[in-house]
Amino acid sequence: MTRGSLRPTAFRGDLDVADLHAFLQPERQYAGDTLWTFGASLKSAYVNTFEFLNHAPVVQLWRDAQGQIQAVLRIELGPGEWFYQAAPDCREPAVATAIAAQADAALELLSDHDSWRTVAHQSDAASAGQLEENGYVADGGAQVYMTRSLGSEIRAVPDPAGCSISVLDPENPKQVAERGDAQLDAFLEDQPRDEVAAWIARTLPHQLSYGRPLRPPCVVAVDANGRVLAFADPYFDPANKIGEFEPVGTRKEMQRRGLAKAVVTRGLELMQRAGMQQAVVRTGVENAAAIAAYASVGFEVSDQLLYYRKKRQG
Repeated sequence: MTRGSLRPTAFRGDLDVADLHAFLQPERQYAGDTLWTFGASLKSAYVNTFEFLNHAPVVQLWRDAQGQIQAVLRIELGPGEWFYQAAPDCREPAVATAIAAQADAALELLSDHDSWRTVAHQSDAASAGQLEENGYVADGGAQVYMTRSLGSEIRAVPDPAGCSISVLDPENPKQVAERGDAQLDAFLEDQPRDEVAAWIARTLPHQLSYGRPLRPPCVVAVDANGRVLAFADPYFDPANKIGEFEPVGTRKEMQRRGLAKAVVTRGLELMQRAGMQQAVVRTGVENAAAIAAYASVGFEVSDQLLYYRKKRQG
């Protein structure tokens, strides 16, 4: 398939949700890929769709002559970033160049950034080369991808002192609210901004319920009062038999006490019982504590997501 056979169309919200989900199904296109990049799982499809409808990035759906989506381009004007995912038959230089040109034009016209960036996997030399041909230069690491086999016994981890490990009840509003508060505490360096707290409150119920009726679990560590101290959300991809953790977090005052190791271990057990053969997790390249925690339960670094940046011309 060539650039000439694809046409960019605007994302129309609800009218295009079904087509977007169909495009992002893992069994359709991602066998052999480094999984869990932008839009590569049904979970990403659901959560990103919610974001499409509420945060209004510039989104294009690239369709073939039959109207089927073959690529998705998402442009974040605020931070000056863009990402795309293409079906295997469309991963050609002409298509990549056309999509990069659209992103560049949008960011030049609609943003005041003096540069912008995108990403490529370290293992994907072809994509990196295409970005370099289009004027992008390497700009450091973004995330590491870690994997572990689920074919062997998972060594049990005792519950950390003063807490228990369980599966969150998504129908329990108090526990869901606790889970959201723990996510804010785990990931924000400063006091939570009102808009971030509101975003968590809006998206978390969707994230916890997207797969109905086959709903994935959320593993939590709770104290004697029911306060959620840590969490790990395992996602099951039965088509490729791969499980992903996204996200994993621990309240700041409870970090380095073995809680992340405990919730991830329980999540690995759930993946194994569900028939998954491999587990995947990702974290920032500079997050040494998280990398060490995942390594302690058998994960190894298998790939890296790298930033590429382009300066505004003129």
